[in-house]
Amino acid sequence: MQRFVLMFLMISIATGCQTPFLTFSGGLLSGPVTDTESFSFASQYKLLKLEVRPEQPYSVILRVVMRDEQLYIDSAESRRWHTYLKQNTDVRIMLGDSIYLAEAVRVDDPEITKQFITNRTIYRIVPRKSS
Repeated sequence: MQRFVLMFLMISIATGCQTPFLTFSGGLLSGPVTDTESFSFASQYKLLKLEVRPEQPYSVILRVVMRDEQLYIDSAESRRWHTYLKQNTDVRIMLGDSIYLAEAVRVDDPEITKQFITNRTIYRIVPRKSS
């Protein structure tokens, strides 16, 4: 009986999280590439997929963070995708079934960074046009 209660509790906690449980990094995102002028619509999603390193794509699932109709991501320095992002800020973002070309612009404004967990690097995601 104790095992059942413990297992039920663990499953309840895992499914109540805002981020996927036991997610693994992936590669190239697939789907239609769509242009956008703004990511203000992203607030309708809880999660996004971020693809970095265009020469050998590496993708992760992150939570959507909106501030003043701007899309942000934050990363710990130790994350592999953050290392790749520092080398090349051109990214692809998947929201729903569509992929958007974007640039991750590092944010150092204390008014914005104080809204995130300390010791994280904050990036605003800015749309780019497909060529």
